[in-house]
Amino acid sequence: MMESPIVQIHQGKLRGAIEKNMNGKDFYAFRGIPYAKSPVGALRFKDPEPQEPWSGVREATKFGNICAQFDWITKKISGSDDCLFLNVYSTNLTPDTPRATLVWIHGGGFVFGSGDDDLFGPDLLIEKDIVLVTINYRLGVLGFLNLEDEACPGNQGLKDQVMALKWVQQNIAKFGGDPNNVTIFGESAGASSVHFLTISPLAQGRLFHKAILQSGVATCPWASSSADSMKEKAIVLSSVLGNEITDTKKLIEYLQSFDALELVKAERSFASWKVRTFNRFFIWNPFLPSIDSKSKNPFLDIPLAEAVKSGIKVPHIIGYTSHEGIIDLVELEKDKYSEIDADPENSLLHPSAKNFLKEFNISVRDLKKIFMDDKKISAENGQSLANLRSASDFLAPIHHVLEIQPRIPGIPTYLYKFDHYSKETAVVQNLFSSDLE
Repeated sequence: MMESPIVQIHQGKLRGAIEKNMNGKDFYAFRGIPYAKSPVGALRFKDPEPQEPWSGVREATKFGNICAQFDWITKKISGSDDCLFLNVYSTNLTPDTPRATLVWIHGGGFVFGSGDDDLFGPDLLIEKDIVLVTINYRLGVLGFLNLEDEACPGNQGLKDQVMALKWVQQNIAKFGGDPNNVTIFGESAGASSVHFLTISPLAQGRLFHKAILQSGVATCPWASSSADSMKEKAIVLSSVLGNEITDTKKLIEYLQSFDALELVKAERSFASWKVRTFNRFFIWNPFLPSIDSKSKNPFLDIPLAEAVKSGIKVPHIIGYTSHEGIIDLVELEKDKYSEIDADPENSLLHPSAKNFLKEFNISVRDLKKIFMDDKKISAENGQSLANLRSASDFLAPIHHVLEIQPRIPGIPTYLYKFDHYSKETAVVQNLFSSDLE
């Protein structure tokens, strides 16, 4: 039986827990470890700052707060500003040889999810003699509002991820991990985050050494936004909260005056807003990664397309499943299909996806004909619509990235497609009670 684990990291001592995985194997779990100062009050919308040391032994047996969000599954608003925590799992704190470290970045459209184990636990990976880290990062308006001002420069959520990776470099050896063998991996928005990290000047270098992108890249149409459109949306957000403000400084002060959950509630009502770049029929999120060139410490200061062409400079695996588009249809009410069918040009695709089609001289109607065979868009033809969305939102951007990024000698790229379908493991269908396959 392993002894109760206490480790000394750079910031202080931590007491973890001893647990068993689904196969009865013991492992150490350290949860709710703060990797940055709590981004509350004046630190809201700001870059993360390093966590200050603490005295005594800090209990690390329970998860920290999740970041403020609307949970797509429970349909509840929960979480907190005070949410920059990570979790570490290991089976050996003092191995003879330091172990490969995997850092998991959760998905959820940049508005939902956490590093907790409610969907993705450590049980299987922890048997592979690795050290696993899972992280929270700020979401939605709190994580990505960009007003092109130093006081609110954008990409706070991505900079949180960078801060977590710096924490890993500083401390992971205390958990048996190898800081010189770190793999970042994630799915959906987590995969897009991984891609962003590989092309950001803030993260390139020694923070990680391999990357796995599962169902997402930075150029997916749902993964980024323009800063000017976010300013427009932020003004509407202030209006929803009761006072329309256009002055940037006053707007920041106004948004800082509200509780985090009030902001999430207002953000959630975005589907009813008449904003130029917003399509109300699918799950578009208003506040997303963007160019933050006005930041003192920019995460991405050149156009995304230009950054992507520089390539991923570490060995990487990238891929997708056969049923990616199902996620776009789970909340689509049946009476909305006819509205989409009546105006596919403006309602079928994300605006960014339409721009992507133009590069290849393909119209929205051409795409509809390919996947729908001139059939009406309806609930009965939902599977065909899901296939179309898979292509436009995932497959095309992923393959395009592989085509335009340079081949770098000695840095392999692996592409996969996961095609197996099982009702037992169909996460989206089971969580949202969808009958699409």
